[in-house]
Amino acid sequence: MAVHKPPRLEPGARIGIVAPAGSVEQAALEAGIAALRAEGFEVEIGAHVLARDGYLAGAAAERAADLLEFFRRGDIAAILCARGGFGSIQLLPHLSAELAKYPKIFAGYSDITILLNWLCQSCGMVTFHGPMVADDLAGGLSADSRAQFWPILSGLRRDWSIGLAETIRPGLAVGEMIGGCLSLLVTTLGTPYEIDTRGKLLFLEDVGEAPYRIERMLTHLKMAGKLDRPAGVVFGDFTNCRDGGPRGIKEIIADVFYDAAYPVATGMRAGHGQENLTLPFGVKMRLDASVPSLALLESPVL
Repeated sequence: MAVHKPPRLEPGARIGIVAPAGSVEQAALEAGIAALRAEGFEVEIGAHVLARDGYLAGAAAERAADLLEFFRRGDIAAILCARGGFGSIQLLPHLSAELAKYPKIFAGYSDITILLNWLCQSCGMVTFHGPMVADDLAGGLSADSRAQFWPILSGLRRDWSIGLAETIRPGLAVGEMIGGCLSLLVTTLGTPYEIDTRGKLLFLEDVGEAPYRIERMLTHLKMAGKLDRPAGVVFGDFTNCRDGGPRGIKEIIADVFYDAAYPVATGMRAGHGQENLTLPFGVKMRLDASVPSLALLESPVL
């Protein structure tokens, strides 16, 4: 499938905010909007962003309608997600591959993993695993996250190399990155929206999962064939995952990938940890697990 890169984010552009998953607190949303306006952008929130159905941001059809409207509108330069939670997967039956006609910047993480990978895999659209409005932006980006996020989206930073923590399996691989929150990726198995890892650099991270659950999910991916033929695997943070017990996350990863014929490394500072560096999905990256490091090889925007 052809790769559809979005246009770069220009100064003063209009950014649309959607809530594809969990319900949004107004105070946090307003803090995030203030941060966007301080960067010089115009902001518009989707019609249903503050809707609430228990822990969901309203009905799935309404959440999908906001997303579709902003993709189709020519005056919206980028779409940022308010927060994660749960619910993104409920939007997929309301979406179609026609969105490939409207490539634009779409960013989020956590539950938004579902949409990042679907847009990349089914629409050929470059997407961005990165900060969200009522979470990271509301609380203030770290210096490193801010220095990466806006320059990548604006096309000012076309490549980079980031040091990783540890080599699990040595080697060098180049491929398009996909992935995100491990527990969300596992929910796609056996559905029409199942992630395809063949030839990809697979990024994995999570939050609040006990080590035995992480091992269960990695084993599930492995038995489903999703760890057979990726180009490589890079792990991010496993935040608040009660590591350090009788069987730790490092040991689990080493055991699951003991016979991997591709590079595997840990320590990418992205996702639910203290740092949330932006990872473009759908463009060429290089994983050198022997160093170890991860490098962006091309601009993800036009």
